[in-house]
Amino acid sequence: MLSGKILAAVAAAATFFFGAALPATADVVLYSSNQPELLDMVGKGFEQATGIKVTTVRLGTGEAMKRIAAEKDNPLADIFWSGDTAVLDAAKENFAPYASPEAQNLPPGCIDPEKRWTASNTHLMVLMVNTKLVKPADMPESWSDILDPKWKDKVVMADPAKSGSAYSQIFGVYQLYGLDGLTKLANNARILDSSSLVYKGTAEGEFSVGITMEYAAYRYIAGGSDAVKIVYPSDGAISAPEGAALVAGGAHAQDARAFFDYLLSKRTVSEIYRKFYRRPARTDADDVEGLPSVKTLKIVENNPAEANLMQKELLGKWRAVVLNK
Repeated sequence: MLSGKILAAVAAAATFFFGAALPATADVVLYSSNQPELLDMVGKGFEQATGIKVTTVRLGTGEAMKRIAAEKDNPLADIFWSGDTAVLDAAKENFAPYASPEAQNLPPGCIDPEKRWTASNTHLMVLMVNTKLVKPADMPESWSDILDPKWKDKVVMADPAKSGSAYSQIFGVYQLYGLDGLTKLANNARILDSSSLVYKGTAEGEFSVGITMEYAAYRYIAGGSDAVKIVYPSDGAISAPEGAALVAGGAHAQDARAFFDYLLSKRTVSEIYRKFYRRPARTDADDVEGLPSVKTLKIVENNPAEANLMQKELLGKWRAVVLNK
């Protein structure tokens, strides 16, 4: 039988690696980069529905992928949720195939062909405009508009080498306008260190136009801001799905599959959309008042495998232009 000192040492080691010790009775261990309020709502809802508890370790998507890879011989997590599907696709050797019955309500591009990840929601990349700095007559309407030299240094975005969402943005522009369009965007844009600086700075009047995620911009509108306008580009809002994946060899596989289904269910994704404005990937989810139905928007779809294949080339081209402008 272990002594009190040994037990204390084990607990201390767990705290060192995870920030908080994982209880031995955890039914499902979740690694997630989502905000605490969202994780709390989903975890409590799942426990109330099933009696199964969820223990969450919150960390960035990139860090989670590294940890899951490092733990592959002795997995400590059962499931990851949610991260850019391009990131999940690059790490899918560490995920277990699972065909959720909820996935039948998803577009084909939101499901890995090998069923190793499934999209739960999708971020739409949009233009966030500060209406106190941009006159109605000057309002950009498309990605092609902000490629015009007149927008130089008036448009901000995060660094695509550091931000998955920013890489999705430049990949979408590349899909629409090729390397020429990518070069024009790199010449015009001011690059910030993080995505949060983009939407915060635009909302506060520091920047005229920010390239950002729909939900991040809409939070200001829902909060009563009259200085923020969302422009859904006429040449297509860029779709960047986020998904969930079961960790291969996870200790609680059956309970993790139940949680996976819960995350993808219409009820859950609709509640997340209503409270946190994260647009569901499934096509039958409830709409939210104040946000347009996806059926009314032109969408530029993101192919995760192609995005990964092009990443080195596109980021190299991007860096070359940014460093020399």
